Amino acid sequence: MNESRKILISGASIAGLTLAFWLNRYGDKVTVIERSKTFRTGGQNVDIEGPGQEVIRMMGLQEKIEAKNTREKGVEFLGSTGEPIARLPKGSVGSLTSSYEILRGDLAHILYDETKDHCDYRFDTTITALKQQDNGVWVTFNDGSTEKFDLVVSAEGVGSSTRRLVMKDDIRFRYLGVYASYFRIPRDPGDRDWAQIYNGKGGVFMLLRPVHDQDTTVLVTFLRKQFDARDADGVAPKKMLRDALQGAGGPADRILANLDHDLDPYLGPMIQVIGSTWSKGRFVLTGDAAWCPSAYTGMGTPLALIGAYILAGELRKQPTHTAALASYEALMRSYVANGRTIRPFMLRLIHPRSRLGIGVLRAAWKGLSSALAQSIFRRFGGDTPAEQGFVLPRYEEQPCPSNREAVPVQIDDTSSIIRRDGH
Repeated sequence: MNESRKILISGASIAGLTLAFWLNRYGDKVTVIERSKTFRTGGQNVDIEGPGQEVIRMMGLQEKIEAKNTREKGVEFLGSTGEPIARLPKGSVGSLTSSYEILRGDLAHILYDETKDHCDYRFDTTITALKQQDNGVWVTFNDGSTEKFDLVVSAEGVGSSTRRLVMKDDIRFRYLGVYASYFRIPRDPGDRDWAQIYNGKGGVFMLLRPVHDQDTTVLVTFLRKQFDARDADGVAPKKMLRDALQGAGGPADRILANLDHDLDPYLGPMIQVIGSTWSKGRFVLTGDAAWCPSAYTGMGTPLALIGAYILAGELRKQPTHTAALASYEALMRSYVANGRTIRPFMLRLIHPRSRLGIGVLRAAWKGLSSALAQSIFRRFGGDTPAEQGFVLPRYEEQPCPSNREAVPVQIDDTSSIIRRDGH
């Protein structure tokens, strides 16, 4: 499609910002709305692996991302007294630390800075009504104004309110039996540049990760049978978190003492979003609103980057929006499905309630970190299930708007890695 379209993206997180980048590069007129009054910079550490790294390279952002690296060296597993009992350095099989290790907020800001001068950003703005017609979509905003767009994209979160306006009956949730909270606490003088995992009493999992000289990020997850769909937007009561941490041991007391440090915390259920379809007419879903795999898979950010790249590429490539949305879904379906490898019983294994269960898990951590185990996993391991058989589409000869400098894209056939200007 060569004509310029007017496209509305709802959600200024990784998926929405990446989509804005590519649509703008292809010459579309992009409006991005965000319900927050200001740009959100919160969130936990995110990993970018596999094809997601290729998307970053094609965007020319690898140097900016590397400059914001959290400097994390790997992950340590802590024993009952808080001492490290096992360690997986960066690059080890099973390590949480990837080559692109960055805070969600820092990655979002990089993407925002790349697009803010070329896209129309509107904060404190939500969609209250949508009316689809053959030649466009009339959108009503929370200020009462209406505007017509060629396409509307929901790049919102798990509890997307815009999705409910159009596709409420096409989405179901798979609850994983765990609630999660992530936020920042002040960095302690004893903190090192290693992520630290502690399994606490009552099935509480705590992960502390370095970010910079002032703060440490915290992920707390805990088992919970009950699930309230209203918690999907991360608005669950903080009392739930306090109750889970009380008496859990390890860093729990430190975390409890600093719960009010972060002004943008998250607490909500670990759920996967499963949609029978991702589009209706001129309305389409991407990112967590379409397929949230849950934070435990580590696939949220890669899927957001890849999905946005493919959606923009297919909209440019296909003759109609109908063909583009169908092709986008066909290309992404298997990759998304393979990225949902986590299951509730797997999460229960890393949330043991008894002393015996915690002891067995700590022994497993030690085993995983041994030289023998690492050698075996490296020999017989390979791509993640999501990456097996997946080929990232190439959308060459990318046109750039007149206000941006065109950058040639070169494909190195020997390595299958896309390079810009030889980097």
